[in-house]
Amino acid sequence: VAKEREISGADCRAICTEAGMLALRAHRKVVCMDDFERAIKNIIYSKKFGVMEEFYM
Repeated sequence: VAKEREISGADCRAICTEAGMLALRAHRKVVCMDDFERAIKNIIYSKKFGVMEEFYM
């Protein structure tokens, strides 16, 4: 998360939640660093471009 400077507490929570969901979707009980990196990309992208991914799943 330290990679981005404009991350709020809500963004941090969203990243952690998304990382957990990515692990669950992969049928894993453990969240790994790759999950966090993908979550950061997803959250930062949606924040920059205003994309609401839930509507596209």
